[in-house]
Amino acid sequence: MLDARAERTLTEVTAQLRAVCGDRLVTVALYGSGASTDYVPGKSDLNLVIVLDELDEPPLAAIRSHVARWHKRGVATPLLLDRGFLQNALDVFPMELFDIKERHRVLFGADLFTGLAINNQNLRYECEHEARGKLLRLRELYLEIGDRPAKLQALVLDSLKTFLVILRTLSRLRGLPPTASHEEAVRVFCHGFQHELPLLSRLLRVKLGKERWSGTAEEIFHAYVTELRGLVRLIDHLSTDQPEEHGRS
Repeated sequence: MLDARAERTLTEVTAQLRAVCGDRLVTVALYGSGASTDYVPGKSDLNLVIVLDELDEPPLAAIRSHVARWHKRGVATPLLLDRGFLQNALDVFPMELFDIKERHRVLFGADLFTGLAINNQNLRYECEHEARGKLLRLRELYLEIGDRPAKLQALVLDSLKTFLVILRTLSRLRGLPPTASHEEAVRVFCHGFQHELPLLSRLLRVKLGKERWSGTAEEIFHAYVTELRGLVRLIDHLSTDQPEEHGRS
């Protein structure tokens, strides 16, 4: 849940966006942990998606002038879209847009996300693409990091975000209920697919500050990769017999 400081930041950033974008500003929405129960004051970023009627040089330059100051207040670099891009990107970025659709809070303007129609087959394909790509990247970065346990530990914990989005998306493809927190998303996925992810669950508790890291970074990394390989195999064999779209519920 957002604290008073975060709420004040959102109010002020939204006012700045309205001032610099004027009538071109269509929507400002908070998404990710800030729009769920996963937000941790002082640790979690505030993630914003900004939609303009047209995204060209003047508003882009105006927004850029504020970004460095927003970073100091915990606001991540915003996701900038225009109306046309939002509609035309549904087939190539279905997972990212689906995650925004599931967890967002409109701060200004129209809610353009609740009614997004996203195709199941596109979702399954991107889930596999992202899971395989992240697994390849983890191995590549493992080679680059070398014998630096702290860096390897950070790599593992930082990678969780992508896989949590994948789990949430797979659960909705199976028709499982939406979840409010990361831990709940993992539990719902494991129960719905009868596929356990004990290490990922433990690492999530570490990331949330609920459990201490135990074991060597080297051992944890290799066990984590093995667990992720099993997840990739599950996605590879997942059928989307119902290719209809996730529209307004």
